[in-house]
Amino acid sequence: MLNTFIVGGGRAGLGLHWPVLRKLRALPDGSGPWSPDPPVIWDVQDIREQALSEGLVPADSLAHAAELADPATTVVHLCTPPADRFATLQQLADLGYTRIVVEKPMADDIAGLEAIDMLARVRGLRLRVVSPWLASSLTRELAELTRYGALGELRSMSFTQFKPRWTRTLRSNNHTTAFDVELPHSLGVALRLAGDARITDAALTDMRIGDTVIPDMGGARLTLQHDNGATTEIASDLTSPIRERRVGLRFDTGHVVGHYPISDVDHHASLTVHDDAGGGAAARRLLFDDALTSYIDHAYQEYQAVDAGTDGASGSGGPGNGAPGGVNDMDDYAIARRVVQLLQEARLLAAAQSSRADSAAPVRPPLTGVSPALQGGADHEG
Repeated sequence: MLNTFIVGGGRAGLGLHWPVLRKLRALPDGSGPWSPDPPVIWDVQDIREQALSEGLVPADSLAHAAELADPATTVVHLCTPPADRFATLQQLADLGYTRIVVEKPMADDIAGLEAIDMLARVRGLRLRVVSPWLASSLTRELAELTRYGALGELRSMSFTQFKPRWTRTLRSNNHTTAFDVELPHSLGVALRLAGDARITDAALTDMRIGDTVIPDMGGARLTLQHDNGATTEIASDLTSPIRERRVGLRFDTGHVVGHYPISDVDHHASLTVHDDAGGGAAARRLLFDDALTSYIDHAYQEYQAVDAGTDGASGSGGPGNGAPGGVNDMDDYAIARRVVQLLQEARLLAAAQSSRADSAAPVRPPLTGVSPALQGGADHEG
């Protein structure tokens, strides 16, 4: 039986991971790997009152948490910003924790990635990197279409990820560019569906609110050339007035359009298949797609199976568990590693192209009449 220790009580820890864990632990069949002991949580800020109201056990420190949640039988959910990740992982390893689910992105840059890799290998950490879109029902359907070639070879992909993110960007500097917010999801899917790739184009825009400018946090654009010849275009706009998570795939004899759930409010995706060989007929399907729940459930089941010695075929779990080094569609750690590498290349390319841009180009005027409420408020994203 596995207990839970959540490190970080912000949006990811208390807002996303804990509701999923609470739902899984409450399933009536009792067949899951869940310990009856209440989960433990720790944050650098005092969240004792909120933790207790949620049925969690607050710890005073990481060392105190190790007394409350035995490292030998506990899964850690590391939900802190990537800038602090290596130091926290090192402390967790020193306390004896090895099963660790890490929020995306795994690291800020390649140096951080290599440091985490080395730590995991030396200390035997079994890392998983949160990749709900890899566990998505929609992604699974797209993978089937790609694998079995019902519409011919995959030629191109496009992702549109629009969401307003004004308040959280003003209140937090956890992310330094728009590449780090939405693109880890779509980039991971692109690697799973079409294999490894190189960056051919990248760009960033600023977020402007009144007289306030947040550099590189307005939006991001990315173009990939995959080794198999397919191309991928990804566009993310964090200043959009609407929400949309759209994916399009074009094949030899047709194309498909899918929409991922836009938030944790509703767990349904849609998929429309246009078969040109069949006269262009469109078939639309609605898919139940509670991707984060599926992902976390699978992670715990796999940890338990490895503990029991019944999961010899699995390749997941990070370098501390013998994971392969390349991109593998069943290995979220390998894909997460490649995502970090590609996003660093994208940041460098975007910066280089920005420095070459004409400094005399007209600048978009800042928004006016922006509500002062955007300057504060709860750190909430539905």
